[in-house]
Amino acid sequence: MLSNLPLQPNPYLLLTLHCIIGIIAALLARRKGFDFLRWLIIGLIGGTPALIAALVVKPKL
Repeated sequence: MLSNLPLQPNPYLLLTLHCIIGIIAALLARRKGFDFLRWLIIGLIGGTPALIAALVVKPKL
């Protein structure tokens, strides 16, 4: 079943983890008062750096 994939399964796993990290970054930023959709786009593009940025950014007042 997996042999019909055009690529090895590893890139699919890495892409999935990258997107999950991006979604977590967006959820974290939303809890701090930022726009979810904007951070979702940033997170899906940036992945781990977006998660680090969401952790470091100060909450909106």
